Amino acid sequence: LCPLQDLPINSPYLGRKYTECEQWRGDIMSRLEKDRPRLIMLDMGRRYGADFGFVAYDQAWLNSLTGLVQRLRSTGASGLVLGPVPDPQSTVPTCLSAHLGNAMACSPARSVALNDDGTWAEAAAVRAGGGEYADLSEFFCTTERCPVIVGNTLVYRDDNHVTIEYAQLLGPVLAELADRALADA
Repeated sequence: LCPLQDLPINSPYLGRKYTECEQWRGDIMSRLEKDRPRLIMLDMGRRYGADFGFVAYDQAWLNSLTGLVQRLRSTGASGLVLGPVPDPQSTVPTCLSAHLGNAMACSPARSVALNDDGTWAEAAAVRAGGGEYADLSEFFCTTERCPVIVGNTLVYRDDNHVTIEYAQLLGPVLAELADRALADA
């Protein structure tokens, strides 16, 4: 887990400052500044707790996101930040295998799977930096729940990664979002 935002990060897994993350960030930013793409689409995990040195959606997160978007925009690119994928609150295939006749038993309430206040704050931080924000929640959740199966497609392959099949279904959505971000530039 390495966010592109300029945040000091500790690795609870390594038990130390995560210097490799800082190196990676520097390498990525140098490449973006050199290559100057037309669009930079940013997605990121939001499962950071205090043991990382910051918390997703806290003020440091939001401030660093605004700064990151400003820096990305300074390359000349349009910036599009994708909102969070809901947290399924379980390892979905394991949960489904225990509830073969009831996939809803594995589908968390929206209020548990998503931080709507955090998403709103993130969107404001991105706009403050000059970027666009895509709230993807409508593609994962109803107003009440976040199903782990949509239509006949499994959404999650584990406890936080979207399946290839569901990602492919979202491909046209992401393409449209990218086209809009480029057109708005």
